[in-house]
Amino acid sequence: MRHHAQASRPARDVIEAPTPITFTLTGDVTEEEVDRAREVFNRVLAHAHEPVLYVRVTLTKLAEPAPPRGALASLRADVNGRVHNAHAAAGNLHEAIAMTADRLAIRLERTSRDWEARRGHHHR
Repeated sequence: MRHHAQASRPARDVIEAPTPITFTLTGDVTEEEVDRAREVFNRVLAHAHEPVLYVRVTLTKLAEPAPPRGALASLRADVNGRVHNAHAAAGNLHEAIAMTADRLAIRLERTSRDWEARRGHHHR
């Protein structure tokens, strides 16, 4: 027979505030692009298995005539002492932000597998 322990107090929803992100901007970067980068990177960082201590992002638009990949996004995040870097160059900043976020997600996934393996859990 299984026994279920009852909570002594009602469960509360835990809402974590997004990690503050420090931005460095070069070129003609708009507020909309900064807001988009903040939203996208916070969404990816919400999946980190350990606390995110800081995030620094550099967004760059090269002046005209710009090369074919004249928009650059670079991110450096400290996840509980382990620093993750991700960056990308693309034709526009929207693409560069998306590519950087994808690369960050891959790095966080690899780290979570290492984290679980060290603690006796297996990633599936």
